[in-house]
Amino acid sequence: MANSSTAGGYDYSAYRALGLHKDQGIMTITLSNPGRRNAVTSQQSEELTRIWDDVWLDPEVSVIVLTGANQDFCSGADLASLSERVSKSEPTQSQSRSPVNFVSRLAKKHLHGILDCEKPTIAKVRGVAYGVGVTIALACDLVYAAPGARFCDSHVKAGMVAGDGGVLIWPLLVGMHRAKEYLMTGEPVEAEVAERIGLINACVPDDSLDSHVLAVAERLRDLPPHAVNYTKVALNTAMKQMAGAAFEMSLGYEMYSMGMDDFREATTAFVEKRKGKFLGK
Repeated sequence: MANSSTAGGYDYSAYRALGLHKDQGIMTITLSNPGRRNAVTSQQSEELTRIWDDVWLDPEVSVIVLTGANQDFCSGADLASLSERVSKSEPTQSQSRSPVNFVSRLAKKHLHGILDCEKPTIAKVRGVAYGVGVTIALACDLVYAAPGARFCDSHVKAGMVAGDGGVLIWPLLVGMHRAKEYLMTGEPVEAEVAERIGLINACVPDDSLDSHVLAVAERLRDLPPHAVNYTKVALNTAMKQMAGAAFEMSLGYEMYSMGMDDFREATTAFVEKRKGKFLGK
């Protein structure tokens, strides 16, 4: 993927899977996976764990906008890419088994990369924001969406515990009862409802969304940077302290649930387009 952000300073040439565009202090990071509603590939997943440190260190970046190409934000993980990654990582008899679970490691780095980046981040959402897509969108400091955009943590429908950040973010944004409703059912939230319940900042007409987000980014860029940045740091520190233990526990339970027969049944039923038969095993 061609990037226009390598000129004029910081080197982003190592990034191949993320669209990067830097202009007047605003870095736009674009997720793009044509035909798969911008599902995150394994390479994009790895780059998303590194990009936040680089934009943090780049003196020419003041604000980051995270978005998706075309009419979707991100439909979650690209399961085909993930399956390929898992098969390649399976050890042979001559290899030692890695002590690191890359799935849980990446989940933590996706979330904490955004939370720890001192510079303000804005999510611009059209279409679907599902799975890892909804986690990284809601982890941003500000979230603006077009009408019809849908936010959904659908882990439970795939036979998994909501373990990649949902238990940290959703209760803080919408309260515990609403968070339980959406995380325990895996049902989507339309942008208009998301605005009303406080899940996002605003639902903005589609033809105004780009200009609205740009105006907010420029406003943040033009404020005293240390004041803005460390207000974010203080707020996110409090948030992580309140929910850190629950996040770690949810990751552990997610790994546990991925070893269950119900997880395999949910995946198979999805592929076969049928209702799953779950036995609690």
